[in-house]
Amino acid sequence: MPEKGPENAVQEATIDRLRAEVEGQRRAMRTRAVIEQAKGILVERLACSPEQAFEHLTRLSQDANRKLVDLAADLVGSVAPPEADAHPQAAGEPPPVVGPPTAPRSRGRRVTDHAPVPAAPGQRGLSAGGFAARYHLAASALSAAESPDELAALLMETALAPLGVSALAVTRLEPDGALRLVASHGVPAHQLSQWQRIPPQMSLPLTDAARRGATVWVHGRGEFSRRYPDLTGQDLVPGDTVCALPLRTGEQLIGAIKLGWPGTCTPTADVRRHLSALARLCAGELLRVLALGPEGGGAPFPAGEPWFQAVLDALLDPVLILHAVRAGDGAATDGPVTEGPVTDGTVTDLRVVHANAATVDLAGRTGAALTGRLLSELYPGMVASGTFRQLIDVAVGREPYLGAAEQFVEVVGGAVHGSSMTLRATPFLDGVLVSWRAHDEQERREAQLAQAQRLAGLGTWQWRVADDRFDCSPEVFRLLGLPRPARPGHLTAAEAESAIAPGDRQAVRRVARRLLDGERAAALEFRIVRPDGVGRGVRAMAETVPGPTPGSPVLAVRGVVQDVTAWWRTEEALVDARSRLAEQVRRTADEHRAVLALQHALMDVPGGPPTPGLEVAARYLPAESEAKVGGDWYDALNLPDGTVLIVVGDVSGHGLRAAAGMAQLRDALRGMAFTGAEPAQLLERLNQMLCHLGGGFIATAVCGLLDPVNRTLTWARAGHLPPLLVHDGTARHLELLPGPILGAVPRGVYRSTVLRLDPEDLVLLFTDGLIERRGEDLALGLDRLARAVEDYRVPGLDGCLDHVLRRLKAPNPSDDTCVVALRLS
Repeated sequence: MPEKGPENAVQEATIDRLRAEVEGQRRAMRTRAVIEQAKGILVERLACSPEQAFEHLTRLSQDANRKLVDLAADLVGSVAPPEADAHPQAAGEPPPVVGPPTAPRSRGRRVTDHAPVPAAPGQRGLSAGGFAARYHLAASALSAAESPDELAALLMETALAPLGVSALAVTRLEPDGALRLVASHGVPAHQLSQWQRIPPQMSLPLTDAARRGATVWVHGRGEFSRRYPDLTGQDLVPGDTVCALPLRTGEQLIGAIKLGWPGTCTPTADVRRHLSALARLCAGELLRVLALGPEGGGAPFPAGEPWFQAVLDALLDPVLILHAVRAGDGAATDGPVTEGPVTDGTVTDLRVVHANAATVDLAGRTGAALTGRLLSELYPGMVASGTFRQLIDVAVGREPYLGAAEQFVEVVGGAVHGSSMTLRATPFLDGVLVSWRAHDEQERREAQLAQAQRLAGLGTWQWRVADDRFDCSPEVFRLLGLPRPARPGHLTAAEAESAIAPGDRQAVRRVARRLLDGERAAALEFRIVRPDGVGRGVRAMAETVPGPTPGSPVLAVRGVVQDVTAWWRTEEALVDARSRLAEQVRRTADEHRAVLALQHALMDVPGGPPTPGLEVAARYLPAESEAKVGGDWYDALNLPDGTVLIVVGDVSGHGLRAAAGMAQLRDALRGMAFTGAEPAQLLERLNQMLCHLGGGFIATAVCGLLDPVNRTLTWARAGHLPPLLVHDGTARHLELLPGPILGAVPRGVYRSTVLRLDPEDLVLLFTDGLIERRGEDLALGLDRLARAVEDYRVPGLDGCLDHVLRRLKAPNPSDDTCVVALRLS
């Protein structure tokens, strides 16, 4: 070895001095930022120049016998008090932490010449201000790091070692969800070589933190073995207590960091929050140093790289890169946080961070309109269909989603957009890469044609005359009840003919012969018999494919065949229904004529000799609808004692049965009236008769006995509207006496009342068909009747009834109308 001369010794001394100066400059750069921040605070608070602020800071450092950088960090931390985070904490996890916020100056304390200097914090039991100071020291140091390993060493030296951390490992997230080791400190070399890349399916604190976006703590090796039983051998980061934290910049998760303590560590809430703030600080600086040189592996986010976007733009299919949005995203800040819990990092949505040039969605929106928006806001139909949940599962479970062709429907701007598409998704970084393919027009038309053939029972066929074979679509085989071939199938002419019902084969042969002889098109309906014996009706339509020259033989006959069995059955049912309807119309007309004849015969029965001084008029109008002719009736009968029975009634139902019930009641009431019983007794006996006989109908009636000598009308009612009295030109409806419907209650109680009549008083008895109209209150009809009677001032009851019927627009479309008027002169 050559002996060192004086010149060599001088050179070595110079190199050592320069190296020391460079190292000193680097150390100064690590602390310069926090010192400059402290100077700025003093400039603002003391209204002095930067030089005066630095002198003041130096004097405080000398008075407190502390390093200038430590004092500056304490000062910055005291002026940047912590802010609480309002987000809830996840159940079952220790209080996690968030990134550092920028503290507002308005909350800082004023610094003066006599301001107390914070005491120098130790490595244990740091106050909130001490954690803030450590954070600012770390931020200043990390900003000078030039490589990932230097970043890890500075983080350990300035912030983690004082907390007792002995080892750390920094990983970045790769596109497939794996974690790649990029930096470490205090980790043995043989461990580093074994853990260069951690697959996304492996369960470890690091992968759990990256997958969930939340802090993971493991206290003791026993707990580690229980939580991660599949891990054999040593973990990446040695330590009895380990903590893994996600590395995040804003919403973006870029990796995870793992810390190890050699013994038991029970972190306080302040420690946890401080670690989370350091993790966010580390994430931002990691992106910077990874982009500095190839030793860092390059930027970890190819989605933002122009070359990667150019690759995606070259694809023909649309591609979206979706970033996972987790609970609490958007609340992260840029400074130390020393209060409040946060969320557990659950993936709640996906945000579009890039869309390639081919992207056009259902609503016609391009990638520029989609980028930056949440998937749930863009496609609520995808949320409702469950596809959105599938994509969330891809982001969380890291398993690809291979969807089948399905119908997607979205409503955008009030317009409904739909398309059949196949969607695929795969995990990509902290999110999902999604691509889809809309089925082209030909596929869509083929699907629509197949659907139309299936719904219409329609099949296509072609008869190749040369080899006497039929090429048939699958729907033809379904019609014939034959097994459906996977590809377009064939039938021989013999097989096709055997499917035709024997009785129709000759007709089919004749049509085939006409087509071969030159007829261009033909249609025929015939029956087929399936192998299971079920017969069907079909309609075949055909056209010929002529030869190349006029007069040459037909090359083929092609056409369609349709199942018309349902139409045949419908026509048969329609013909039968028409026949039965015609018969019903005839029967109804006969019944209607019979009912009218019976009603007129009953109404024309003599009521005895006329009573002097009594004027009686009556009208009966059947319903306009022939099917509604019912059981309305009236009667006026002179009795031997000189009284007159006046009755108006209504039997339930319509037609001949109602007319027969009307005749039964009218005749029974006439016979009972000769016993001298008063109206209430007559109605009571009539009710007992109906309840006893069980005729299958009920009835209403108003019954009166007029005494012309004493000028009184004794009357009672059974579920019927009361009479109308017109006295001195004023009409009023009489009181609603109690009395149930006839035939409804066996022991019904009825009550009679006596009405004294003055000369020229008019009494009107009527059925509900006169005043009742569908959908209208009955009181309106009663009031309309009273006004119509009052308006008629001409003598004569017949004219009065005609006037009333015109005013009330009789006859009623759906019910009979019966009205009786009487007056004593």
